[in-house]
Amino acid sequence: MLNSPEYLKYLCERQASTSIGASTARGMGPKGTIQAARKYLKSLDLKRLKKRSQTAFIEELEIATGELMNCLPKDHRHWGSARKFINIFLRGCCYNKYLSAHHKLETIEPWLEVPLDSHVAKGLKLHIGRGELPRWKGVIHLRKDESDKFQLFAADLAKRDGVNRVDLDVKFWRRVG
Repeated sequence: MLNSPEYLKYLCERQASTSIGASTARGMGPKGTIQAARKYLKSLDLKRLKKRSQTAFIEELEIATGELMNCLPKDHRHWGSARKFINIFLRGCCYNKYLSAHHKLETIEPWLEVPLDSHVAKGLKLHIGRGELPRWKGVIHLRKDESDKFQLFAADLAKRDGVNRVDLDVKFWRRVG
């Protein structure tokens, strides 16, 4: 059964492997970046992120981002890369009915961030207007304060669209608007 502890572990490991591939990590580090991210995500206990409040969830997400950053190859420990990798992994876990049900991820799904990349940044900018969001310099150059601005607007746009913020990635992935 896919909802047995053994198979849930396999599903989580598979999600970690499929979340971080060559296209996800393009330009974010040398050889070993993908493997390091996958290794960390495979070990991430999803129970840690199940919190009672959005504030507590974001605090734990920050801790996990820092931990993943420290696992990446030296000189390529970028906050933006680590956060994108975690956000993509968490989105995949929520979209997996077995992992989501077992870990009761529906409670944190409204708090998940949209994984930021050039496609999402461009899509958000088209909806808010010129000059309202930070200039997009790439994931590896993304700082937390800039990410927070993108995420704040993404939350507003998602509310207008009747979806969770994390779901905007589906809307903007390789398309405009």
